[in-house]
Amino acid sequence: MNLAQHPKLRQLARNLHIPESGDSLRELKEHAIARVQEMLAEWSGIENIEDLRFLVADRLSVKLEFLRTDDDVDRIAGEYRHFLTRFRHLLHADFLRGTTEGLLIDNPQPHKGGRRYLAIIDARGSRAARAFFTAWHELARLLLCPPQQLLLEGFRRTPIAENKLKDPLESAVDQIAGLLAFWPPIFAPALQQAMGIRLTFDGIERAAATVAPGASLYAASLAATRLSLEPAVFLTAEMGSKTDGTVWALRLQTVIPNEVAQTSACRLRKQMRVPMTSVLARAFADGLGREWAADEDQADWEVSGQGHLPATAWRVQAVRRGSVVYGILTSRDGSRTANSN
Repeated sequence: MNLAQHPKLRQLARNLHIPESGDSLRELKEHAIARVQEMLAEWSGIENIEDLRFLVADRLSVKLEFLRTDDDVDRIAGEYRHFLTRFRHLLHADFLRGTTEGLLIDNPQPHKGGRRYLAIIDARGSRAARAFFTAWHELARLLLCPPQQLLLEGFRRTPIAENKLKDPLESAVDQIAGLLAFWPPIFAPALQQAMGIRLTFDGIERAAATVAPGASLYAASLAATRLSLEPAVFLTAEMGSKTDGTVWALRLQTVIPNEVAQTSACRLRKQMRVPMTSVLARAFADGLGREWAADEDQADWEVSGQGHLPATAWRVQAVRRGSVVYGILTSRDGSRTANSN
């Protein structure tokens, strides 16, 4: 999907009266960033991402509520029962019986000093790791969508990951949420302090714990890769089969180069089988979850029926969390990690 030229994003940019430049995605990103910068100009003392989220939510008139336990569902249903008819029924259906990760609800009659919107984010159990980003997704959407275009029937559900990829607007919102959730002027200095020139998962986790507590390793690693001033590729791998359902093996599931790596010699693609000699495989087999690193070559990777990939030297960092192994590819001589612009 070419988001830069997508007509749905082009129309949204027109609705926001953004001058056309030929790249609608970039225009929308710059619009959202400019709005946040305006908010920051009116406020001092923002030291971490949580402070920034509080500020953005306040300026957008959003009350954020996080579900930590099942009891929070009934608490919120009672506290905000005036928002919607059969509000408790909706929350029970979505959060106790369904798989909804977030709800954005319109306040039909906000009292003086009250918030126009209520965002309910599921932070229970396995969804806790995604709650940080889900909240930013809803705030990013409010930065882009005029109120009259935002909600139908008084509320909207946060789309699941698969639907985000299919919808150009949700894909754009996700990218903008990634920029805001790891605001470069805050996250980049934390990365520099945590690890210097070499991208490491240990450094990424320490930086996130300092300025973006609650962020998942996936989201923080993707942001760190994006901020690198040198070519860097973020990837994940899990056990899986070929597209035809055969040959169960450790395979790439995500391959995301940063902007300066778009034209690099990296030829890795989703579903490729991870070589047993790679530290990705070693990290996956490490039950202690330790970080692994090694100098490797792309020529160790093979495409079925086509042979080995062209030789390209890189440094590989790898660590396993749960059923997934995360990896970052960089040049062997190190990578500058801080782009705070």
